[in-house]
Amino acid sequence: MDRIEFSQVKLEDLSHIYEYTAAFGEGSCQHSPVSMWSLSEKYGDEFCIKDDVLYILRSNLCDDEFRVYLAPLGEGDKKNQFEMILEDARAYEKKVKFISLTESYAKALDASFPGEFDIEEDINLNEYIYTTQRMSTFSGNKLKKRRSEVNTFWNIFGDRAKVKIIDDKDLDDVLQFERLWLVNNCGKKDDLALLREYRMIQKQLKEYDTLNLSGIVLRIDGVVQGFGYGRKLSDTYYDAIVEKGNHDIPHIYKVLRQESVKQCAMDCVYVNMEEDLGIEGLRAVKYAYKPEFLLHKYIASKKG
Repeated sequence: MDRIEFSQVKLEDLSHIYEYTAAFGEGSCQHSPVSMWSLSEKYGDEFCIKDDVLYILRSNLCDDEFRVYLAPLGEGDKKNQFEMILEDARAYEKKVKFISLTESYAKALDASFPGEFDIEEDINLNEYIYTTQRMSTFSGNKLKKRRSEVNTFWNIFGDRAKVKIIDDKDLDDVLQFERLWLVNNCGKKDDLALLREYRMIQKQLKEYDTLNLSGIVLRIDGVVQGFGYGRKLSDTYYDAIVEKGNHDIPHIYKVLRQESVKQCAMDCVYVNMEEDLGIEGLRAVKYAYKPEFLLHKYIASKKG
């Protein structure tokens, strides 16, 4: 069996990778080419397209026991695709671990190699999926409170607040706001994670147009007080990558959430608000918006 030859994910590779993630990624933010490139510091993603199948190695998560992969994305015999990955790991005298498998890929793995993997759901990796129609209007009784909060924001700020699509002229101001946000929040949360996120945002904003990102900036009295942006995962799913607002301004995050969907994501049926990473406050917020469903995620480790 021919070996998989992995290479670092580069900016020029993303359009090719997107062909596979859009078709077979099931709307998961973990299958975002933008994240594969811009989160290289965290995951060290490497890729190979072989026999019309996309393989992803998360090199920074590998250890002395396991080589760590995402699900193989492509048409054809799933057992053969998984076997390619098993063979790659064997060449390094390691076992295979899959992370962030969707339910269908977890089932396909278990059917291909029954009893050979420990497969467990990781609720911290579950992704929150909402319809763009509801998130753009906060319609229905369940979101009545969110509508009221948005109305309160506009009643307070009125014409002083402006929301517009981000363009090149906004990028420096957006990054300057992100720097200030980082300074104001360091010491309150995981500083290492915040710094890594800041470097990710820097990287994405530098290549904003090349990455086909779309987003909004919210200014009050001409000063940036919040922004949000994302990218289509497919024709069906939009990934809300980043939302940042001034915590001192009441209900700003509700406005950012609604406006970013309304102005950027309405070509899609669903918006993926990503994982809560086990952060209880973030989990409560995501449930407060009444997700249409959760995209359940699994970790699978080769036994023995």
